[in-house]
Amino acid sequence: MKKLYFKQKIIKITDHYEVYNENQEIEYYVDQDFKFIGFSVNVTDAKRDYVFNIEKEILSIFPKFYINFRDGSNITMKSRFSMLRKKIDIESDDLSLRLEGDYFNYDFTVYNEDEAIAVIKKKFLSFSDTYELTIFDDYYTDIILAVTIGVDCIKDDERRNSQSN
Repeated sequence: MKKLYFKQKIIKITDHYEVYNENQEIEYYVDQDFKFIGFSVNVTDAKRDYVFNIEKEILSIFPKFYINFRDGSNITMKSRFSMLRKKIDIESDDLSLRLEGDYFNYDFTVYNEDEAIAVIKKKFLSFSDTYELTIFDDYYTDIILAVTIGVDCIKDDERRNSQSN
């Protein structure tokens, strides 16, 4: 089992932050590229070696993300509405991932088929977005971090859209 923690900046044009393990050691660096349109994030490990990239599809009714990992595998995340609830679909060639939980309170469990592989929690009483990821099998660490960043982007977009209306 592994725990990861990260805290985003309060005032930001793009995201640049570190992801720490339970010993407060840096495990990852998250660097968002500045774009007027779109969303692109590069994640590197503690040695600054490429781990994965996330790209948001620009022309889509609901947010859609493409995640490309260093081993060549890919995941697609799509947001959609279903029976007045928010759903996020996660598609992969070799995994059957699903996200369950309370989208509005940001408390999720991630499953591969029927096996719980991680829990994602957001701390609410903080000045910035602060997350705790509990990953039950180290194999899924990169995947869970990527899914969390994608879900966070969806939430940030919704917050910006509701403030502009």
